[in-house]
Amino acid sequence: MSYPYDREGRFYAGRNINGYYAFHLFGNMAFWLPMYAVFFLARHLDFSIILYLYAVNTIFQTVLELPSGLLADRWGRRPLLMMGMLMQAAGYLMIAFGNGMVWYLAGMALHGSALAFVSGADAAFIYDSLQAADRSGEFKEVEGRAYMYNLIGWGAGGLTGGWLAAENMSWPFLLSALASCLAILVMATCAEPPRQSRPQPIREIVNQSVDIVRRSRRLRAAVVLWSIIIGLLLVSHKFSQPYLQQVGIPLKYFGVVYFVWLIGAAASSNFSAWAERWCGTRLYFYLLPLVAGLALIYMGIRQDLAGVVVALGHQFAWGSLRPQMMAIVNTEAPSSARATILSVAGLGSSVVYFLATPLIGYVADRDGFPRALLYLGLAVVILGLAASVRLARRMTSDAGCGSA
Repeated sequence: MSYPYDREGRFYAGRNINGYYAFHLFGNMAFWLPMYAVFFLARHLDFSIILYLYAVNTIFQTVLELPSGLLADRWGRRPLLMMGMLMQAAGYLMIAFGNGMVWYLAGMALHGSALAFVSGADAAFIYDSLQAADRSGEFKEVEGRAYMYNLIGWGAGGLTGGWLAAENMSWPFLLSALASCLAILVMATCAEPPRQSRPQPIREIVNQSVDIVRRSRRLRAAVVLWSIIIGLLLVSHKFSQPYLQQVGIPLKYFGVVYFVWLIGAAASSNFSAWAERWCGTRLYFYLLPLVAGLALIYMGIRQDLAGVVVALGHQFAWGSLRPQMMAIVNTEAPSSARATILSVAGLGSSVVYFLATPLIGYVADRDGFPRALLYLGLAVVILGLAASVRLARRMTSDAGCGSA
């Protein structure tokens, strides 16, 4: 029997697993990461305009989160992942070659759309692959390793992006587009995994997803925690480059700093399951907002080289939370609605980001970005810890999807 089934007729997940790792690596080679704000500043855009550009990115991601999840559950995960990478490559090219706000807006809109198409469909793709091969128990480790490759891609791209930008600021976007095309080719070699239930009409998927979220307290708590921490950390990332400038690090070394940060996040992702077992579920989830928030508070109080090291705290939370979140969702949700519910989580983080951005931007314009980082850190600690307490209780007390 030919691929994707072995001689005994079982689904062979090995190629999909390796392809999933490579997809995350190439699809996230963000050569533009250490210089995107500097790129737009060099195009004579004000910082407020740059924030509006990223608001466009977030709006498209937010609006398309649920529709893309529904399409992934209806049409399949693999086509959505390939389409997302195609839009991402096109967006990068528009930014690289564009010469005006219309091109930049279109590029950011495509990038936000790409994030929505990949969000949820990727984790659903690998969980279905493992489930079809009777290996669903390996999901947390596989997802953690995949996110490690995701972050390595960001770090490796960022490591060279600063040096490339010193020669030509368009080159990082061009190379990122090429890496996105490689991700398309990788996914083309994978197989659409079979699902335990037949594809359903979109209305049935919506109704089923709403019912699952309504009945599962654990799932609701996980979505709230993810939305708060990831949404607020997304806002904080917009201040990382001004922070490095304030500390006195030259632009060409920004990529080195980002590489170290992302390697820290990658290690946290890879060892997330082990760390939870070692700390215990309750302590583990309490540590996530504490470590991330206290790092931001320090960066708001002091702008020095120690803050660059302390920033590894929010990278720990960033890397650790995804595999935990994906494991909860994939355990609680059936295959027929999995990508849709994962998209709900992505939608939540986008909403938090979109609501927090104007407030934090106002603080940054009025009192400076250090004060904005301080307030962000306090919000992560207070709101994130409240959500973590709720999730930890659900993780240790609820039986699963049927919990009331």
